[in-house]
Formats: sequence, C-alpha cells, structure tokens
Amino acid sequence: LGTRVIFGSYTGLTYQTRESMGQQTSKLSTILLSAGTGAAMGIIGCKLLTTGSEKKEATKGERFEEAKKEMPSGLEKYGPKEWKLRVELAAAYRIAAHMGWDEIIYNHISVRIIEPDGKEAFLINPFGLRFDEVTASSLLKVTADGKVIDPGSSDYGFNYAGFVIHGAIHDAREDINCIFHTHDKDMQAVSNMKCGLLPLSLESTSIGPVISKTGHPFQGITTDDAERPALIKALGEKALILFLNNHGTLACGKSIPDAFFKMFILARACSYQVVTMAAVGGDVSKLHLVDEKVREEKNVKKRLAGVAEKGGGREEATSKTDRTFYAMMRMMEQRDPSFMS
Repeated sequence: LGTRVIFGSYTGLTYQTRESMGQQTSKLSTILLSAGTGAAMGIIGCKLLTTGSEKKEATKGERFEEAKKEMPSGLEKYGPKEWKLRVELAAAYRIAAHMGWDEIIYNHISVRIIEPDGKEAFLINPFGLRFDEVTASSLLKVTADGKVIDPGSSDYGFNYAGFVIHGAIHDAREDINCIFHTHDKDMQAVSNMKCGLLPLSLESTSIGPVISKTGHPFQGITTDDAERPALIKALGEKALILFLNNHGTLACGKSIPDAFFKMFILARACSYQVVTMAAVGGDVSKLHLVDEKVREEKNVKKRLAGVAEKGGGREEATSKTDRTFYAMMRMMEQRDPSFMS
C-alpha cells in the first residue's frame, strides 16, 4: 500500500492561511517556521492519502516526518524568492481555471524572475497540462527569446507560439512583471466589437484609464516574431490592458496579484457588456453610459485610492489587489493544495 503526502511550501508571510485567519476547519494548514530561511512552510491537509482503498489517519508527528522528506525539493532547488513566485503563479493558473479563463491546455500566464546572476528569466506553463493541473514545480523557466533553461517536473514541452506575445511585452516593458492572456468567451466577444469596452459599469470605468486606446489587429496564431513590434506598439508605454481584435485579451501588472486583479475586473466588465448588449439588441442608444467627467482618470484614481486607504485588512497585504488574489489563493488551497508542490 503506497502513501503520499500532498505538500506545499510557501515562502513569505503575505499569504494568509486559514489558520492565520483564525478559522476553525478540519483541514487547517499546519504552519512550520523555518529558522534558516524565515519562510512559512505549509503542510496542507490532515491525512496521508493512500494509493489503495484503505485510508490511514495520520498523526501530527507522522505528517511532520513525511512532509520533511518533501520540504527541500522546491525550496532548496529554487530558493525562497523563486519558489514564492512559483507557488503564486501555480495558484494563478488554478484560479484562472476556476474562473473559466482557461482553454484546456492553451493560453498562458507568465511572470518575470531575476536569477541569482542578475539575468532575467520567465516562468510559464508546460504545453500539455491543463490550468488545473499546473504545480509550482511543473512550471518551465525560459529566457526572453524562448530558450528553455529549466523544463520543470513535467514531461511536457514549451509552446513557443504562446510566448511570442508574452516575451515581446516583458522585453519592452520593465514595469510589467506578470501577464495574463485568455480567450474567455465574454472578453473574446468584446474584442470582436468595434465599439470596444463601453463605460457601462463600475468595473469598466475603474480599468478604463489603463486600457490601450488601440487594439491589436488579428494576424492568426501568434507564431511569428515579426508580430512583436506591432504588439508592443499597440500596448504602448503606459497601458496595462490590451484587446487583441478577434482574439482575446491581455492584462498586465507589476506582480501576479496585480495582473490577476486587472484581469478579474476586465472579465466582469466584459460580461456585463455582453449581457447588456444582448438585452437591448445591440442598440447603444438604449444604454446608460457613465458620464465622461466621472470616467476621467484623476477621478477614478482618487476613488480607488479612497478604497485602498479605508479598506483595512492585514498590513502585509499592501493593496486590495493583494487581498483579492490571496483570498482566491486560500480557496485554491482549500479545494486542492497540490498546486503548492
């Protein structure tokens, strides 16, 4: 009878576990603090999972001893900074699957990392795993030109076509460290509309200032590096959201939580527009559009700053974007903590 432990380690205390929030549940994470690294090591779950029909209840000591065998793999191989990014990115893939932003094995989320020698590299999903199968250790590490320097723990390769978009933007914009790309049906639908995203909701007006004023024309599957300059030009120097005409969307951010939050708000805004347009038969004259003065960038920023200042919450979660992402990350841990392995 074989046994295995679903184990995940998370470095950095910004991640709020259910135990740290004081919630009572039979699946509370056991937190071990490593004096050597100052990292928080989460052993997820209260049972050893068996490969046979029999299930054996594990004592705390057994869980600890079993988990210790797994601890060094990710943390020691990649170090605390990269492992933290790997766990967060794997969580982002699981969250995207939960939100319906996945397309079986297609589409990507990428994050920039800085190697110990100072060189840049990027983490991205292996081409063959579903979003809900991605784990921290299975992520591939690639250079800006798409060369694989760490294949991760899976047997799947790298979809270079998917990295044409990500590599171009990471290379051109140093302020962008994470990129979400999706073909979600509602975001795809709005990318098909000449009117673009209309100011119909709180969500659309909140992200309006960071949406590129021009879309990127459809050129088929992005397999040609010659398309990169056009992508960079379409996004521009300051925009963080880009509609790819007849293709989908990009949401970019300074961090994984930041990019996730922009994609979440964009998804909501697009869904509201699709439903509203259907309700009025596509007749824009029947819509209440938010007044232009209210949509002005300075007014939007002022209101958003007020939310951040008055919102409260844990100090280490420095913004509402962090809080939103880590709230979803806790949900993923509760449902299936294997992404942390």
